[in-house]
Amino acid sequence: MENDRLAIFEGPTGALRLGVEGYQFPDVTNDEWDSNWLVITGDAVLDGRSWRFRDPCFTTFELQRLADWLDQVAAGTAEQNFCGFTEPNLDFERVSDASIRIGLSLEALPPWANRDGDFSDVGFEVSIGSQLNVAATSLRRFLEQFPVRATGR
Repeated sequence: MENDRLAIFEGPTGALRLGVEGYQFPDVTNDEWDSNWLVITGDAVLDGRSWRFRDPCFTTFELQRLADWLDQVAAGTAEQNFCGFTEPNLDFERVSDASIRIGLSLEALPPWANRDGDFSDVGFEVSIGSQLNVAATSLRRFLEQFPVRATGR
């Protein structure tokens, strides 16, 4: 994946580079949900170990909500500390005034992760700052290429 086509998050113990491969159902254009699922690609690193995942993690409107939330957290105006999604593969949480935590679970887990429990989660922290605005801008670029289609909202 080319860096200018990624939303990049980097912290002291981990990194995540997200891309959008396309709509999960490119031929479905008239269903509020199925028309808007996006196949997300991720290159992740945690404690020096890397892996990749590919899964329909977000809808177009969830990706827009994440971009807005990242900008709000960076500006100190976010009303919610947590940004989660229908498919709980990824989540984002403000854990302090200085950082957010990116959680990876289910299909986004590394292959070596313990999957014995009901819900396994690994993650890392990222400093709050301009990095979040840059990632939000990248997410909005994906939405220019893959806009919200059918809506009932």
